[in-house]
Amino acid sequence: MADCFYHTGRNAVTRCKQCGRPLCGECKIIKPSGIFCSEKCASAFEVFKERAEEIEAKRTAKKRLPGIVRVLFLLAILAALYLAARRFL
Repeated sequence: MADCFYHTGRNAVTRCKQCGRPLCGECKIIKPSGIFCSEKCASAFEVFKERAEEIEAKRTAKKRLPGIVRVLFLLAILAALYLAARRFL
């Protein structure tokens, strides 16, 4: 791996999860969501993660709606066929 971003000449042992900077063991900041080079990168990653979760939730909700609409449409057709069949019987 490359040299540490902050300490030239020291071997890096990992990279920042947000920006990808190489880091030595002394410089890495360990958070529950990963290893970062600074609090700024850790905060930026949390914002990114929250936005990604919101987008995924919206996309999942949109996928469910057409399925529900299809089921309701089919039920409406079946109800209309049932009513039409009752008239002729």
